Amino acid sequence: MQPKHAPRFALTELLRAVYSPTRAFTTLYLSTSVNRALILVVLFATISTLFSTVVTEDMADVIGYSASDALGLVLQGLVSWIIILVSFLIFGMVAALVSHEVFNGRGDKGSTIALVGYCYPWFVLLSIVLLTLFNVGFEGLDLSGVQQWTNAEMGRAIAWGALLLVVALIGVVWLLVMVSKAIGVANDVSTVAGALSAILAAVAAGIISLIARAVMSLPIGISF
Repeated sequence: MQPKHAPRFALTELLRAVYSPTRAFTTLYLSTSVNRALILVVLFATISTLFSTVVTEDMADVIGYSASDALGLVLQGLVSWIIILVSFLIFGMVAALVSHEVFNGRGDKGSTIALVGYCYPWFVLLSIVLLTLFNVGFEGLDLSGVQQWTNAEMGRAIAWGALLLVVALIGVVWLLVMVSKAIGVANDVSTVAGALSAILAAVAAGIISLIARAVMSLPIGISF
């Protein structure tokens, strides 16, 4: 995919995608490239892996995950972000394919990957927010002994669990709208068609990611 104008990172449009995704992705369609989008994905995949390592090590007593296991993630970080990158590429290609075959879109794989790449940093941000909320809300609670919790601990877990659920639902809907707009602009299809393409692509990418992680036996982390 070759942009119509000189390619650039267009970080302003990365921020604009939060509140005006159609305008942001229309501008990005004309001014960014696959290479620049992939740089963003690799950068934030690395941040994601490092943050997961820190959080899981800090929560060793809560989730039964030892510090040595968490540190082992650092040694396997290269494999981890490669899997993230491959899953991301599969997501973009499948989304473009579905938009073309099912919704008569352009099927522009390059543009789809480039525009969806600008959504990935926000996915990482949402993941970090959810992990942070979980870390704060359930710190000091023994998840392996729920039956032994006091009433106060149970009330705290329910309250934080409800907050996590609300934030996760809002975040997922927000990300779906953003990704749907990106796919729609890249392939000249409606937002609804973009959303359906995104869901099917996410299933395909998720299956590949799960298979790869099962084979590599990676520790807990954030994946695309």
